[in-house]
Amino acid sequence: MKNRTNKLLILTLLSALLIPFNGCNEDQLEISNPNTVSQLDFFNNEDDFRVAVNGMVHPITAVFFWGRVVHTGPLLRSDAFNVVPFANNTTMSTLQGVPGVSRWATDMFPQLYQTIFRANTILEEANDENLPTGSARDEILGQAYFMRAFANWYLAAFWGNVPLVLNTPETQEDFFPSQATQTEVFNSVIADLGMAINMLPATWSDNDLGRPTSGAAQALRGKTQLYLQNYAEAASDFQAVVNSGIYSLLPAGQYEENFTVVNENNVESVFELQFSPQDNFVWGSDVPLTGSQSNFYIDYSPPTVSLDRSHYINPHILQTFEDNADTVRRNATIAFDYPGATGYGGVPFLEDFAPDIEAAQVAGVDPLFTRKYAMLFAGTRQELPGFGQTVGVNWRIIRYADVLLMLAEAQNALGNTPDAISLVNQVRQRAQIADLVGGLSQDETFDAIVAERIMELTGEGHRYLDLVRWNLADDVMGQGSTIAGGRHPKSLAGESAFFTPGRDELLWIPVPELNANPNLDQNPGY
Repeated sequence: MKNRTNKLLILTLLSALLIPFNGCNEDQLEISNPNTVSQLDFFNNEDDFRVAVNGMVHPITAVFFWGRVVHTGPLLRSDAFNVVPFANNTTMSTLQGVPGVSRWATDMFPQLYQTIFRANTILEEANDENLPTGSARDEILGQAYFMRAFANWYLAAFWGNVPLVLNTPETQEDFFPSQATQTEVFNSVIADLGMAINMLPATWSDNDLGRPTSGAAQALRGKTQLYLQNYAEAASDFQAVVNSGIYSLLPAGQYEENFTVVNENNVESVFELQFSPQDNFVWGSDVPLTGSQSNFYIDYSPPTVSLDRSHYINPHILQTFEDNADTVRRNATIAFDYPGATGYGGVPFLEDFAPDIEAAQVAGVDPLFTRKYAMLFAGTRQELPGFGQTVGVNWRIIRYADVLLMLAEAQNALGNTPDAISLVNQVRQRAQIADLVGGLSQDETFDAIVAERIMELTGEGHRYLDLVRWNLADDVMGQGSTIAGGRHPKSLAGESAFFTPGRDELLWIPVPELNANPNLDQNPGY
């Protein structure tokens, strides 16, 4: 899909159509903009719908969601990252944020509803005349169902109780929706993904690589069932992905290709968000090919490179790799001093990371740095701009290895522990480490899956949500935890940077949303 993104420029004509408006006076109604297209003039044929589908995805990939802000906030909450404080930029990632104060606190929420609004519009505008029944109709509507589910999944996972908006607003009451429960939103996600599974193709042609597939929908539905602890349904969905024969693990020597521009949309990728390199950075624009670069690089680059102050990897993460003699995934996940280690542009690690090592010594932490998505492959430090916009590495949302480990978790919860161990061993064999021993108990196997997810998925945005759903977040990140080499995992942010049960399972509802809609209530603890 990357090589077709120039077509998205057409979406500059759709700003009036695809963004819901508040009230306006009669004089404003008489003003026309020659650069926009009204809804009556659009959705005439398949080409119009395909353009609208591309525009539907853009708010997800833009800087106010996956392009940047989701990383600055919730995904860096994990115990893997000891975040260096940087004013209000980092209060969400250090669990110190409060409503109305933290930067980035208002940006993500409306981005997701933009995608939902656009998906709803596509689903409602399709009819037998402008989009006749057939494969094209299924492809288009299947993508709309998938992206609506995707947006609602993150709304439910991050905020819990949110408005469930499944139709474009028509009445005054529609503009002030009440909150649904997290379970109700997840159930809607399951329903939408059921539609997507039946409509989407199993694969796309080269020009459309990166679009959601039936396998991506099946995997996301399985993940939703897993979060709801519907283990039998989750296992069924994950097994269908495995049985499709479409996906496989890359060889050990290619593991790192899951996080670079090399071999994007490969056989291990179940779903990844597409990003395009651009010479110029445009902050927050909802215009195609602007704000869709890999700006998350800022949050994963080392402290002396980042435009913020970045973070260090906590030593218990490295210890998990060492305990399992796992060098394949260790070396692709953590940048640190080991034989043959390199930094940006292939420069020897100790030379390239000298200023970061010094900064770690001053901070009193181990010199361990993120490698995934830090763009070390993209050139020297001097060649990379601060916002990382010249690098278009895709973010892998669901990989086949993740599917295998989630299937293992579901099977273990169902009491099928030998099957779970076999699935974990598939992932371990790719990493060229010893199999788990047979005869592990159900609890021991769960602990092994937790450790395996650290080694396989650290730095990919799963850990914090895993800890919350396992009810382990307080144990690992609560007040008094010393899991990180004798320190609290957020020690650099001070004594108040710890997980608070009953509050930090969810983010706070943004204050502007509460002010605009009297039917919304703030999440507990805020």
